Parts: sequence; C-alpha cells; structure tokens
Amino acid sequence: MKSLFYFILSFCGIFFLPLVFAHSNRDYTSYRRYPLCAPSDYMRYPKTTADVVSIVKEAIARGVKVKAFGSRHSQTDIICTEGIPIDMTRLNFCKMNADRVTATFGAGTLLSDAGEFLRRNRRALRSTPAYGGITLGGAIGTGAHGSTIKYNSTISSQVVKLTVVDGLGNVAEISDPADLRAFKVNLGLLGIIVDVTLYTAPLYKVHAHNYVTSDVVLTNGMAVKWAQSTDQITIYWFPEFNDVVVANLTFIPVESRGNARSNAIVPSTYDNFNLIGTRLGETAADLTSNECAAASTLGYTILHVMEFLLASSLWTQTMSYVPIYTEDGVYVQNQAIGFPQSMLSTTCSEDSNRFLGEACPWAHGHINANMTLLDSKYRYLDFIKFTNPTFSCEFRFSLALSDLELFVKAVKDIVKKTPSAFTINGLHFRFSGKSDNYMSTSYGRNSVNVEFYHWKRVDPYNDASASLAGYQTILQTLARRFKGRSHWGKSGLIYHGREMLDSKLDPKARRNFVDAMKKFDPNQIFLNNFGRRLLKIGSKIDIDPLTTRCALLDNCFCSLDTDCGKGQICTTLPGYDDCYVCQAKHVAPVTKFNINQVAPFGAIDFLLRIAPFMVTSVMTECNSKKVI
Repeated sequence: MKSLFYFILSFCGIFFLPLVFAHSNRDYTSYRRYPLCAPSDYMRYPKTTADVVSIVKEAIARGVKVKAFGSRHSQTDIICTEGIPIDMTRLNFCKMNADRVTATFGAGTLLSDAGEFLRRNRRALRSTPAYGGITLGGAIGTGAHGSTIKYNSTISSQVVKLTVVDGLGNVAEISDPADLRAFKVNLGLLGIIVDVTLYTAPLYKVHAHNYVTSDVVLTNGMAVKWAQSTDQITIYWFPEFNDVVVANLTFIPVESRGNARSNAIVPSTYDNFNLIGTRLGETAADLTSNECAAASTLGYTILHVMEFLLASSLWTQTMSYVPIYTEDGVYVQNQAIGFPQSMLSTTCSEDSNRFLGEACPWAHGHINANMTLLDSKYRYLDFIKFTNPTFSCEFRFSLALSDLELFVKAVKDIVKKTPSAFTINGLHFRFSGKSDNYMSTSYGRNSVNVEFYHWKRVDPYNDASASLAGYQTILQTLARRFKGRSHWGKSGLIYHGREMLDSKLDPKARRNFVDAMKKFDPNQIFLNNFGRRLLKIGSKIDIDPLTTRCALLDNCFCSLDTDCGKGQICTTLPGYDDCYVCQAKHVAPVTKFNINQVAPFGAIDFLLRIAPFMVTSVMTECNSKKVI
C-alpha cells in the first residue's frame, strides 16, 4: 500500500508540478517553441476597450513597454515585448452594422467565428487567410492573405475603419486613407486594435476542383494567367514529379447545393499519422545524413514516397490523410461545394489529439495554456512531441508575380545539385494583388507567395532536417536574388534581421510607416526588438535561448560548421556562392525517384512490401553499424 502511495505521489509530481511552475513563469512563445519572449510582467487578458486603455496608461506611468497579440500564430519575435504582454482573444464580439454591408468585430475574434457570424447574416468576406484559428486583429497586423488577385487579397484590404488605443492611452478611430495605409499592416507598432469594421459581400458559395497537371504551367505563363483571372487559386508544386496540383476555387450562387469543408494548407492530422509519420520522418532524416551513399539514398526515397502520398491526398482519397474536401469527414469529395468560411479557410484543434483523433499538425496542448513553453523547458514531455509533433516550420516569401518563371527555374537548378524532398504540401504558390499598404509584402506589385514547410526533428536544436541545404539555398535565393519579402509572422528569425529588412522594404513605404509610428506612438510604448530593427536603432533578435546550432532553426546564416547539425558542414552549392547552407558531410548523389515503383500498388504498399527489401540491400552494401 505504501509503495502504491509513493507511486501516485511520484506520478503527480512528474506530471502536475511542472505545470504549476510553468504557469508562474512570465515567459511565453508563439504556437511553436520559438521565439521565446521574456517580459517583465505576467500576461494580461483584457475584455473591454477600457481594460486596454488602463493597461496602456499603467505602462506609461511605469515606463515599460506593451505588446498586444492574438492567437500567437506568428513564429517571429514580432509578438515579443520586454514589458506587458496582452492577449486580446477575450475581446471578441460580432455585430452587423445598420447598413447591413459592413460588420464590426472585436480584435480578438477568430476568423472562423467571424465567418460563421456573417454566414448566419447572409454575408461573407471575399478572401480570407487559409487558417481560421487566427484573430482578426492579428491577421490585420501581419497582413495575412488568401490567394486571389481578382478580389481583395487580405483581411486588411477589406478594412473600412479601426478603433485603436494609441501610445498615449487615447481611443482613436482610424478611417483616414493615409492612416489606414499604415494601420492595415501595423505590426503591432502603432497602437492596439480593439475593434475592426470590415466591408462584406453578399453570401455566396465556393466550388472547389483540384486536379493534377504538368509543372510546365509554371514557366509557360499559364499559371500567371490563371492567377489573374480566377476567383481563387492555389498551386502545389512537386519538383521531383514534374507535376503540380491545381486547387481552383470559383465563387458561385449561394443557392447551389453542397455543404463541404476544406482541409487545405493547414489540415488536421490523425493521431496514428502523427505517430507513424514522426518515426518514419526521423528514420528517413537520419538515413539522409549517413555516410554510406546507399543509406542516404534510401532516406530520400522514403521522403519522396511520403511526398507522393501527400500529393495524392490533395486531390483524392489517401489512407491516413484527412480528406482535402469533405461533407461527411470521411470521404474526399472533389469536386466540392460549400460556404466560404468552410472552403476558403480551415480550422483544427490546437489541443492534443487523442487516440485516432484529429488535431492541428502542431498540436500539443492549447496555445492559451502556454503548453508550447513546457515543450521548451521540460524534456519529460517528449512523449507529447512523439504523438503530437511540431511537424514543421513554415516559410513564406512574396515575390513579384513576373518573377515566377525565373524562380521555378532556379529551384529546378537547386534540386539538381542537392537531394531535396518537400513532404508537406510541396512548394505551394498563392497569389496577392498589388497593395498600397506600407508594410504589405505585396506593396507596389502583384505577387506570388511562395510557401513550404520544413519538417522539424523531435530534437530541433541538434538534429538536422533532411534537405536542409536545398531548403536554405532556396530561401536565401528568394531573399537575395529575387528580393522576396518574408511574411511578417513566418520564416526564420534571420529573415527579419537588420540586413533582410533593409533588403525587403521599399524605402519610401518604410519612411511613411516610421512617420506613422512617431504620430501614434511618440513615446515608443509599443516598441520591441523587432521594431528597433525596423527603425535601425537595434539588431537584437529574441531567439530561443536553448538554441546552440543557430542555422538549424534559421536564427542565423551559417558561418561555421558548429552552426549546423551534427555531421554537417557549412558550405555553398555550385552557382550559389552567396548562400551559406548546412549540408551533410557525405551527400547522397541526386537520383531521380522512380515513381513507377509506387504508382501501381500505392505508397503504403511500397513502404510495407518493397522498402524492407531496399533496407536489406542497403545493409549488404553498407557497413551495418554505419547504417544503424
């Protein structure tokens, strides 16, 4: 009996005491484990405009800084402060205005909730970001976008007016066009948005059709033509297969039959997929860095099979993948029809999924519970990361639409020089129309938003992801050669450093935005390290203090081998002398993946039936100990 008592006591100590300590810690993170923000105060949760005014005036009186944010879906230090952090998610409400055309929402209202409210009132937004779990205030602050040139590309472009608390603690209505050009992508540096009024459209439905075609459409002008003429379009590119999956979404009358929902871009995943996928990904990544070429090639073969599985799931029924479009949650419906709030953006649970349950790919406890912080500080939670891994780091760059063809040719060149696999959504392209908002990534030009996910390891601080040399060369080529503008809340922190900001920002737009900072926040109450870099008065970045190999998390461009993972060197690829990247010491030769090995029987059959024979062959060819 005594032994049982001590066991129960130990169990409670292991699993519950760290939660108590974690919640006494002021530090916070994004929805991932980084960056780490270290404020002076505990997080505040205002429910009214008066609460926000009170917090700002307290900060002024004490001489400390303030930072407001929503769902913390920005993985850069744009969310950080050394003063008082403010979580705006409790300031949420929805109201149709008397004109029945505009609607006003609390800044902490989730995009998904706003969309459902509008549907009930027979209205809708013309374009939304792909993930519905972000707040409207955060979406406006970062310029979050959908994928259309024909209509409004962003939530910001649908803003009529804003109510804000400025740096003096005053409540102000922002409706002047010049002021709105600064506030529509405000980066949290001008004031705290408390409510937003949006222009809405009559309710409609969305017809979605995904199909596979040759990637020649990316270089012959066809993709650009589609982007300019369709209601909404996303193109998923898989360079290894010379294919793209086109997701064509057309706006149709609301009377059309259908009630489907989308799982595109940020789909839920099943618990069994997380469990198997994590182990398979870890094994493949280990193999790709093996000094035996045959083992390394096997690792990339496994990754390309996973890539093939993902590509298939974007248009047809695929085992272990949540349906891309569905009405019953079980079977893929392609073509599909549904309401815009369900078809243009998806939602997923940020709580940990249970056995065979569904959750966001990154889910490991709800973000508002600060569980991301626990992942950083308490290694005993490795079992959570095993079943609910933070699968990836998202990279998103905007470049001129006219540069799409040249960029695609550059990627084709890069993947010929180093093995590369894009196992989560491939390289995908979304499109944005020209904007006059100063900090918009589409300022002054129609743009293509290039995105891909970088599969992180269970130990992202020491173990290198596969394809890192290819990924990093692509990213640095985007930033340097194509003057790509990183999304403010995405990509590695180095892409928001002083050098990159100087490269990406239009000088005139930057001056106008800085003038707005001086006007609405003359005492710099909202300033943080991110803002100091923007003002050219600082260079500090709020990186995760657990970082030891800075290039693995894209907190730096490598200059030493020790910046990279174990068994890697810092080097450049031929023809890319300005791109210093992390590459395995023993690089596998680039071999074309034989899709015919998979196609007749399917990827699952390949992994279960054919791959074991490949492993046997590798064990014979390589030194067994080296392979293990």
